[in-house]
Amino acid sequence: MTERELIIRLKNGIEVLSSKEYYFDASVIEERGTFCISHAHSDHMPRRVVGNEVVASDITLRCLNAKSKKQVSMASVDEITMLDAGHMSGSRMFHIEVNDRRVLYTGDLCTRDRCGNKGASPIETDILIIESTYGDPRYVFPPSDVIASLIRDEVEDNLSQGISVSLLAYPFGKSQDMIRILRDFHPYVDSSVYNATSLVRTDVDPLECRLWNGNNIDEPFVIICSPWLNRIKQAELMCNRNIKRIAMSGWAIDDNYKRRMGVHEAFPFSDHADFNDLINFVKGCDPELVITHHGSADSLAQEIKSRLGIDARSMRKGQRTLAEF
Repeated sequence: MTERELIIRLKNGIEVLSSKEYYFDASVIEERGTFCISHAHSDHMPRRVVGNEVVASDITLRCLNAKSKKQVSMASVDEITMLDAGHMSGSRMFHIEVNDRRVLYTGDLCTRDRCGNKGASPIETDILIIESTYGDPRYVFPPSDVIASLIRDEVEDNLSQGISVSLLAYPFGKSQDMIRILRDFHPYVDSSVYNATSLVRTDVDPLECRLWNGNNIDEPFVIICSPWLNRIKQAELMCNRNIKRIAMSGWAIDDNYKRRMGVHEAFPFSDHADFNDLINFVKGCDPELVITHHGSADSLAQEIKSRLGIDARSMRKGQRTLAEF
């Protein structure tokens, strides 16, 4: 591999290779190379750990070591700048310089300030590797504070009528957002949410909640649950109680989302950038090339080219060099 050659490919995560080797959200943490983990959601965490060091936030490192038999430490890498991705507690973007070209890898990101999470800010770069979860133009969300108010109103209305409420949210990220939004209601949480919250809470952000152990609760209550409700021991009790089920997801924009989730109500509350956020972020970074991945990659690449006039290509397995995109 020559000093001037730059390879970006999708293999063990997203690989950026030159005289040094960088791996972003890799499936395997190996002994050789620099491994960067953007956040603690399972689809971005490694499935196997062989090496001893990673580049990540303190919170992400804590979450990794909680689930991995092999413990790792923080690598000391001066040439990597970590930036807040705004997606969940501890989520980071990574900015590096390779062969005199600046490369920004976002992982999942959210540019909106939301429930104590500061949104991601663009930074000038030459190559931008960006997620495209909501890279289709139909995914445009109302302001987060507006949706948060609607969720609070919905919960309060049901409790005032003696109806308990369960909110379905991923254990990491949106569950903590819901705890912040509904803290005045002293929410219960299921075991998966409780364990996740225990890993990300800090003195500044205590994330107070109560673990529901499956016992009957006489008064109307609020519980925040994993969407995979049938996997928790409280499932039978939940199904037998008069409980209104509510889901929070950007996919709630889709008409059939409520039916697919089996809930009474759904709100388009997301910890991802929506389509307009992604376009504005790309514009702010002013890159020469955008590589889209992890979602509606083809759609976002086409929209970036047509709206911004910036070279954009979706990432494909097996590509090896920039010329192949």
